[in-house]
Order: sequence, then structure tokens, then C-alpha cells
Amino acid sequence: MKIQITEHRLQSTDYRTRKNSRGSGLWSLGSKSGFTLTELLLALVITALATAAVYTSFIVQQRSFVSQDQLAETQVSSKIAFDMIANDVRNAGFGYPAAENPSINGSTGAVTISDAAGPNNSDTITLLAGFKSIATLYGADAVIGGTTISISYTGTTYFNLTDRRYLSLDGLDFAQINNCTLQDGNCSSLYALTLDRGINKPFPIGRFIYLVESVTYQISGSDLQRVSTSRGTEIVANNIEDFQVAAVDQDGDGKTDRLRVSLLARTANEDQTLEPSTKPYYSTGIVIEGNTTLDTDKFRRRVWTMELSLRNPI
Repeated sequence: MKIQITEHRLQSTDYRTRKNSRGSGLWSLGSKSGFTLTELLLALVITALATAAVYTSFIVQQRSFVSQDQLAETQVSSKIAFDMIANDVRNAGFGYPAAENPSINGSTGAVTISDAAGPNNSDTITLLAGFKSIATLYGADAVIGGTTISISYTGTTYFNLTDRRYLSLDGLDFAQINNCTLQDGNCSSLYALTLDRGINKPFPIGRFIYLVESVTYQISGSDLQRVSTSRGTEIVANNIEDFQVAAVDQDGDGKTDRLRVSLLARTANEDQTLEPSTKPYYSTGIVIEGNTTLDTDKFRRRVWTMELSLRNPI
């Protein structure tokens, strides 16, 4: 048997020369297109530069934000402290009998300034006054010549027989508590207070009774402290470098009728974007009432200064 072998030639398609079905152009697998190494390196460099620019911009903005945030915090906190000082200075002498000039917890005189008593030659000031009412007259009117009164407390600060024994009725009549019924070391409001003198004026029920106390402002370390009889030691501001007080006799009558008060505050941290030599007080330092604070670092500072009128000239 003979087997006939028929050769079938397969028709092949040369894909290298096939026409693109979407156009008349030819495309070839043999000619591969792409990026050269130089082009890739250039693209990487451009990307790196763009990323670095964005990162640098972010860092600059972040530092600027931190700097402004610190400066704002310093400005707000020091302004609050300065307002507290101003308020207490204006009230100095209220309810305190200047003519008698009694000692209140070791201090005499409505205003006592101690020059260069603190860090960096900062000043200290002690004020005497009835800064706040802590009770009202209760039960019966206070009569002229009377030596006892009954009271009703209005808060959580109480009279005692040691450092809180000085009072003023309505800011007009000063007295010292000689005796009272103690409860937990404080004068009880259930019993009358015995005074060291007769009352000079009549006062009706409900009139305010002030605690006459001492308040001292001073710098300890870098903190501005308010030390009072009723509340103890309080930190009213941080990062305070100088506190200066000067007595002013505006009308020349020999009495102090104003106090010039200055407070120098700085930020908690240095501003790394700040060039010290560009600061206005770089070469001279910050001079307040003759006291100089160097300003050659990268801290930002704020100065508050005001002349405050005394309601009770001394």
C-alpha cells in the first residue's frame, strides 16, 4: 500500500510587518521603544528636588507656626499676669488706715518696694489692702462704739486669730479681731467676733467685710509669684526675666501717687529661625529702670510697662 503524503504549507503571517488595525502605520516587535538611563536619572533628580522643596517648605512653615504659637502664648500669659499686678496696685491701701500705719503680717505701709531683691536684680513689691470681701455683716447692725459683730461668710476664705485677723467694714472702718470662736482653726460665723476697738460708723446688715491682707509679687527662678495671706504662693506667669517698680510723684507734693510697673517675659524655647544680630536690643540689651537684660540669644521677648495711679496716695 502506498501512502501519499501531501505537503501542506501553512500560511504564516509576519507580525513584524502587520498593519495596525486602527491605522495605516506599521508597528514592529523588533524596534522596542523606552527611557534611557540618562532620562531615568534625570527624572529621579527632578522628583528628589521637588520632594526636597516641599519638605523644606513644610519645615519652614512648621517652625514659623511653632515660633508664632510660643510668642502668642508668652504674650497672653504675661499680659494676664501684668493685669493682675495692675489691679492689685490700684487697690493698694483700700481699707488700710494709712495714718495709723498698722503692721499686717510683718509689713507696714500700703506699698513697699524692695529694689533688686530678686533674680537678675528684679524688684519685689508688697501691697496692703482689703483686696476682696469674704463676708457680710449679719444678724444685727454695727453701731458706733460697738466692739462685736456677727458675720456670714460668702466664700471659702475665713478669718482667724493669726494671719487673717485684720478686717475693714465696707473699706471704711479698720479693726483687728481680738477673739472669736474657733472651728478648725478659723473664726466661726455662728458666733460674734470681738474687735480691738469700737466701730466709728454705723453699718447696716449686709454690708461687705473685707480681709485686709498683704500681697507680694516677686520672681523666683523664672516664675512670677503672687504671695498672699489668703491664697498662699501662686505662680501667675512662667519665663519672666525682669520685674521693675518705680515710685512716681506726679504732682510734686512729696507723696507717691503713681507706680511705674514693668514686666519682661520671654518665650519658653529659642526660635531657631531668628538671627540674634537682627534684634533691636542685641547690642545694648533691654534696659528697664536702669536694669539691663542681655538679648543676644534666640529667645523672643515682650516688655509690658504702665504707669498706674494709686487710689490711695502714699
